Amino acid sequence: MKTYSVKELANLSGVSRRTLQYYDNEGILTADKNAKGHRTYHEHHLRRLMQINFYKSVGFSLEQIRNKLKQAPNDIGEMLNTQSIFLQRQLEGIKSKIHGIEVSNKLRSVGFEIPWELLACLMNALETDQIDHWSNYDFPEEDFNIFQDLFKTTDEMLDFYNEFRRIVLYAAAYHASKVPVESELAEELGQEWNAMVSRVTSQDPRVMDAFLRVDNNRNQWSQGERNLIDEGEPYLAKIVEMYLP
Repeated sequence: MKTYSVKELANLSGVSRRTLQYYDNEGILTADKNAKGHRTYHEHHLRRLMQINFYKSVGFSLEQIRNKLKQAPNDIGEMLNTQSIFLQRQLEGIKSKIHGIEVSNKLRSVGFEIPWELLACLMNALETDQIDHWSNYDFPEEDFNIFQDLFKTTDEMLDFYNEFRRIVLYAAAYHASKVPVESELAEELGQEWNAMVSRVTSQDPRVMDAFLRVDNNRNQWSQGERNLIDEGEPYLAKIVEMYLP
């Protein structure tokens, strides 16, 4: 049976010897001892260490990893799915911040005041949103089937969701900064919205009606989404109508 010293396992795994010793002391990766009392490792230790490295890379704390390693193999899938949702929430929050920076730069570049307080409030609310709340949304069966056909993958749905939030965030910022609806900024945003709607719905009345029913049922939206649309909708409505193709 192949055995590894602390140094050998460290070289193979990229984990420092001090970290391996810490894992051993904390019971996360318990080494065997040879006749001289030195730490030794085997293939199963290497496999377990690769698992630990993966868990760390996707954001688990060491305490969480300790608990995960005790779980039965059939619990791993559920655990990974839970972490995936958690990371997706973080990603959506980061994207909102990026959009906030982008719109701030746009406003600043043409001489408008940046609505610092509004953007901070909206971005903080969106950051705490749990995007997976849509899995509990009470869609009528017909609408559910329409959206399933429309968004073939989760990535497609998230791309639309983020584009929607970006445009409405811009509209809220433009409104707060008193950007004229006749401006180039407003025209560009109105055209982006109309292009998004056209691309997603293909002007299919069934799809458009399904989206309208979601819009009319905002009580099932998250608080951050409601705050966002409340701030951005008045301005967005003006520019969308003005810049219809």
